[in-house]
Amino acid sequence: MPFCPECGAPSNIGDPYCGECGAPQDNPINPSVASAGPARTGVMSMTGSGNTPSGIQLAPGTLLVDRYKIVKRIGGGGMGSVYLAEDLNLASRSVAVKEMIEMFADESARSKAIEDFKREAELLAKLDHPSIPTIYQYFFETNRGRYYLVMKYIDGGDLANRQRATGGKVDELTVTKWGIDACDVLDYIHTQAPPIIYRDLKPANLMIDGRTNRVMLVDFGIARFVAPTQKGVTAIGTMGYAPPELFAGNVEARSDIYSLGATMFHLMTGHDPQDNPLLIFDFNKNPKPRQLEPEISEEMEEMIIRAVEHKPENRFASAKAFGQAWREDVRYLQEGRRYELNPQMFKTVHTRGRVVEIPTNSCVNCGRELSNDDVFCAFCGSRQPAKRTTAKLIVLGTNEMNAQFAISPEGESLIGRMVPNRGIRPEVDLSKYAPAARVSRRHAKIIVQGSQFYIEDLGSANGTFINGSMKLAQGKPHILVSGDELKLGETSLKFVVS
Repeated sequence: MPFCPECGAPSNIGDPYCGECGAPQDNPINPSVASAGPARTGVMSMTGSGNTPSGIQLAPGTLLVDRYKIVKRIGGGGMGSVYLAEDLNLASRSVAVKEMIEMFADESARSKAIEDFKREAELLAKLDHPSIPTIYQYFFETNRGRYYLVMKYIDGGDLANRQRATGGKVDELTVTKWGIDACDVLDYIHTQAPPIIYRDLKPANLMIDGRTNRVMLVDFGIARFVAPTQKGVTAIGTMGYAPPELFAGNVEARSDIYSLGATMFHLMTGHDPQDNPLLIFDFNKNPKPRQLEPEISEEMEEMIIRAVEHKPENRFASAKAFGQAWREDVRYLQEGRRYELNPQMFKTVHTRGRVVEIPTNSCVNCGRELSNDDVFCAFCGSRQPAKRTTAKLIVLGTNEMNAQFAISPEGESLIGRMVPNRGIRPEVDLSKYAPAARVSRRHAKIIVQGSQFYIEDLGSANGTFINGSMKLAQGKPHILVSGDELKLGETSLKFVVS
């Protein structure tokens, strides 16, 4: 029995594509067929009927547009391959070359595929995010039916390979860190105007940058171009990872949240959603994550279940909301501490035995529910009115009803004790709450940059502590997260974003 050269799955003799990963099963073409060396392009010979090539892969040494020298094939799917190449114009820098091959018998489908590919190439060239590979160039060989994207080469492998390397399961802390990166880039693309919905999130489309160890989102747009013979893939996603609404032709930002939840379920439990694509997340009939892998925490199980809810409105409200839940999980796994957020008018997410409150509001155009920080509506694409993130410090250990201080949404707020004759008038005056002058006159300050809050110790005598354990170094700003507890001398405060 033959095996797929890409993923190792068994295949049937004569199958043009792998039923497991979609990779072409044809052997590479003979190097003599393609132009190697100083030719205009390196292309594959086309034989047989229609637009289906008998030789699929570019051979090592093939030269594209007198610049990109193919080194080897490193991946791909039913619509083409991905190659490692050398950029001969830039000191043989390693690049990735993605190829789409026309495989459409229907002319209308062919025209749409080409137009979509061009649009996606131009779109990717405009995106700028550390988790999206940089696009260097795109070019087409329309007479040969081939279309190319040249982009940054990511050398750390994909999450599917990482999972196989660990025996089929990945620990919760590692997956949680990956989830944070994934939500960060999803939030970025979902808040573009108009929003970009990835549609085909799965372990094979998330890679690790070997230099930064950051999760990278790859294969934008190409996942839409699906060969008619490729198994297990819809026109807009992969069976098992694709949410129910995609099969009805509906797509929105929370569709990607479902796919990310399915991806993390697979990574942590070792159970591939493609094995039971229609029913695996019906937890009334199928095992929950902890029944498959008891090492998963109860709170992580609840996060996964929420992410893969059948109805989009029951999932996390946004990638940003999902990312906040991941951050709470990694904090607990690393530090073992619990804390609460309690602003008003929030969407509730349960995690780590407490309630994380995610702010929500409604789109001014279509009325759909959004996260409070969304700049654009993920459903209709309209820009939302500008908002300012506000925060406050609540004094703990006092019976005083109004023992709290509003933090200015701009600039800096000094925390200390008032000394008028010396011109020291802190915005957060702790004089009445600080016994025996344990709080310095200029103890610390809160800095606001955009929607992010920082705290910096100003060389206080008794120090500034975060969450009971970490002492701040003088002059080094530290990111504040809603729910953080601060201790200045003997005075305790809670930082809350509202």
